[in-house]
Amino acid sequence: MKKKILLVIIFMLFSLFLMACSNNEAEEKDVEEVDNDQEEQTEDVESVKDESNEDEEQTPSLSETKAIEILNDYRDTFMEAIENTDNEGAIAGYETKADLKAELTTIMSDVLAESFVTHYFEEDNGKIYVVAMDAPVWFDEEQEYSFEQINDTEYEIVQKQSDELVGNVRMTYVITLEEDDWIVSEVRSEQISDDTNNNEQQQPASEEDSGDDGELTDAKAEDIVRKHLNIDQNSEINVVMDHNNEEGDYVVQVYELVSNGETSHTATLGWYIVDKDDGSVEEMM
Repeated sequence: MKKKILLVIIFMLFSLFLMACSNNEAEEKDVEEVDNDQEEQTEDVESVKDESNEDEEQTPSLSETKAIEILNDYRDTFMEAIENTDNEGAIAGYETKADLKAELTTIMSDVLAESFVTHYFEEDNGKIYVVAMDAPVWFDEEQEYSFEQINDTEYEIVQKQSDELVGNVRMTYVITLEEDDWIVSEVRSEQISDDTNNNEQQQPASEEDSGDDGELTDAKAEDIVRKHLNIDQNSEINVVMDHNNEEGDYVVQVYELVSNGETSHTATLGWYIVDKDDGSVEEMM
């Protein structure tokens, strides 16, 4: 009898021992699962941080030195094209304006390249000729300028320059990131006056140039540009109102007729915008 009781007691103790071991294993398993979850969450956070850092690294910044290099390439690309001509004055290496535009878009926007091709080149008998006119106002790194970041993908260089044809101007060169390349996307020209003749140049054009009624017409816009460039009415240089832009301002073309043997073509000297409200003149780049 005593043996049976002893066996029962031993069996109960053994059962309790097994139950204790089982609980310990369960607790250890729960702890391991919690630790694993925490490790996974930590890895997820680190992964998000890494992706965020990669995104930041994908947008490169533009240094001032690189911006100047881009503006110099912008100038050189254009000048190399117009200087590479044959004996007849035709540009060598390009069969069509489209070919020339493709070359220009390696350093400037499509819109700016189209403007250059339209204003500075003409196609005649399967050849491209340079229009006789002043070159654009280029950036001069020897002169004072300002360099400013507009946003992550756009920078501006602003410089005051003096040009015999357009006078004193404030040039703004806009450099933007397109895909993986920095290019010149826009060039703006704003007329400014000297301190010595500031009052004279800022007189409202409507009083003298726009007429007593204050209304600007095609003919008045042409007269304003003639006075602005000191072109006499009897001059061989033509000043013609071409069209109104989206703002309603007057776009005036200044050009000469150039004879080339039996044919002739127009040589554009410049395009000018006459403000419809105050009659001020700005060169269109």
